[in-house]
Amino acid sequence: MKAAYILAWMTILAFVAWSGNLLMEIQTNWEDTNEIHAWHDDLDILRLTLQNLNRPGNDVLEHYYVERNRQALARYTRDYEQSLTAVERWSVSDSELQPLVNSLKREQAGLMRYANEILVQAEQREQLRTGGAEQEAIREKETTAATAMARMDQAFQNCLQLLLSLEEAVEVRDHLLESQQRWHFKQLYLMLFVALLASGLSVELVRRTMRQREALRDSSARINAIMNNVVDGIITVDDTGRIESSNPAADALFGQQERTLVGQQFTDLLGNCCRARYQELVAGNMDTVREPFPLTSCEDTSRCGHAACFPMELALSHVTVQGRHLRVHIIRDITARRQAERELRQAASVFENINEGIMVTDAQGALLSVNPAFTAMTQYSREEVLGKTPRILHSGRHDREFYRDMWQAIIENGQWQGEIWNRRKNGEIYPQWLTINAVKDGNGQLINYLGVTWDITELKSSERMKEEFITTVSHELRTPLTSVLGSLGMLMQGDGGPIPEQARRLIQMAYSNSGRLVRLVGDILDFEKMSTGRMNFHLRTLKLMPLIQQTIESNRTLSEQSGISIELVEALDDVRITCDAERLMQAVTNLLSNAIKFSPRGSRVEVAVCRRHPMIRIAVSDQGPGIPEQFRPEIFEKFTQLNDRHQEQKGGIGLGLSIAKLIVQKHNGVIDFESEPGVRTTFFIDLPELRSISGGKAVAPPRRNKIKRPAG
Repeated sequence: MKAAYILAWMTILAFVAWSGNLLMEIQTNWEDTNEIHAWHDDLDILRLTLQNLNRPGNDVLEHYYVERNRQALARYTRDYEQSLTAVERWSVSDSELQPLVNSLKREQAGLMRYANEILVQAEQREQLRTGGAEQEAIREKETTAATAMARMDQAFQNCLQLLLSLEEAVEVRDHLLESQQRWHFKQLYLMLFVALLASGLSVELVRRTMRQREALRDSSARINAIMNNVVDGIITVDDTGRIESSNPAADALFGQQERTLVGQQFTDLLGNCCRARYQELVAGNMDTVREPFPLTSCEDTSRCGHAACFPMELALSHVTVQGRHLRVHIIRDITARRQAERELRQAASVFENINEGIMVTDAQGALLSVNPAFTAMTQYSREEVLGKTPRILHSGRHDREFYRDMWQAIIENGQWQGEIWNRRKNGEIYPQWLTINAVKDGNGQLINYLGVTWDITELKSSERMKEEFITTVSHELRTPLTSVLGSLGMLMQGDGGPIPEQARRLIQMAYSNSGRLVRLVGDILDFEKMSTGRMNFHLRTLKLMPLIQQTIESNRTLSEQSGISIELVEALDDVRITCDAERLMQAVTNLLSNAIKFSPRGSRVEVAVCRRHPMIRIAVSDQGPGIPEQFRPEIFEKFTQLNDRHQEQKGGIGLGLSIAKLIVQKHNGVIDFESEPGVRTTFFIDLPELRSISGGKAVAPPRRNKIKRPAG
């Protein structure tokens, strides 16, 4: 290896010495080539100026502009002589090119003589013609000029032939220089290749030496790093069973300090119940590698003695190092796995025995598993549904928009729940309460959908009975109450004669309480219809401010009777929203009614309409005592009354805010409040501006991208 290293460097030094001379030759050749290229350029210019010398003689015979052609000939002659001078400079000392240049000069002199003669004959011919001479004399001049023209053309062709000979001689020299330069570069590339090989050889020799040294130095460090950072315990045992090395994970598994396992017998680490099994498995197999085998009976602590007790998985490898037989033990604590297996068995038991129907699909919606409750509910067996999609249960009662919104919620929120009508195998349609959850892996990738369903046929039946009862009761109460209100109203008008003051006050009280009962029945019926989805909303796109102003005016009488003023403090005249005008006015009226009830006489209720991008806010503020802290979490719940010991006559039955919340939710909006005790309370409704709502149900704005969803 040392000889190869010396040879490589000697080759490199020889190349450096030789390449210096070669580069000087290349430089000289390069300069000669540039000179030849300059000769080519000079010859091209000489050819162009020679062609111009032939033009005046031809032009004067055709057009007879003698003086103009004489001037052109003089100009072309100057250009030609300048270009000829450039050619003479580089050919003066060249024995091959100088004779050609001299011949060119002689031919060019003849060409010029003939050109001048043509001009003289043309000038004399013009004088004869203008002087009225005979035609024979004129033709004689033309004949003499034509003869000179033929001689001039012959001289021009001779000049061109001499120029061609000059160019061929220069071209031959150019090719010769190019061939020499190519040969020089081939030699240079060859020597460079040899030098690179020699350099590469020397570098590789150095690198190989360094790698060997690094390998020897780092092998121990790499092995230690692997041993120290691997999760599983690793213990090396000699052929007598004595531990020679262990990693930190093994020390931790067996509860030992670092290095304290070395020197112990490996079998001493195993419990009494596992030791015999281990010895049986490894006996006579020093040259084999076993798959991991479990020693799970070690978790029986009553049989472990003083050894560590945990279920383990053990893999053995037999190796020979410097003639010594060693056994490598890779130990894994499988306590967590056993616990997971137990939990999985428990989950499987729940899956099989729970009363709710459960279905599991893959990410494309194909059913992977169903439990017995599902098969009992749908009347389909497992074999009939696995691999299919939940479409087999569709009842036909829901349109595409229903399923589109369902999958939109699952994709965006990971969950959907609601009432749905499905069809059993026998064709019976029944109601279900269905919850669907998207299941994702640790990387956030969708892997399954989990559906849990309940048959709510009996619940729906009881709800229908409740609805019928509420409707009947409300009808039976409203009819007599309306009659009572009419009678009391007639008495208050005094058509039957004068009424004592005390009786009038009692009639007024009865009239007021009867009105409250009518409103109570109406609120209960409205709340029941809204909460069950039976109330239809008639939606149109309207300007908001006229509705707000109409609502304020309709509540002004009540406010004046209470000594309260209502003021519109902020407005947006250009706002348009999609809403049910009557229901939205009902929600705002409920807020105004509460504000008037709880405001002290002489104060005012403020109404504001403003933008809270991207929503429009309707705010109602009063100067009342505020909302007690204990009522705030449940302020919008039904039958929550705002009474305290100072406001016993002002609280309602607790449905006004609940109804307002249902109305706002049907408009895809939000209702909330802010309250500062003793200063101000503000309830506000945030509604979307110009959003389409259909069938009493808020519809999201048009989606930008088409949403991909699983089948079903």
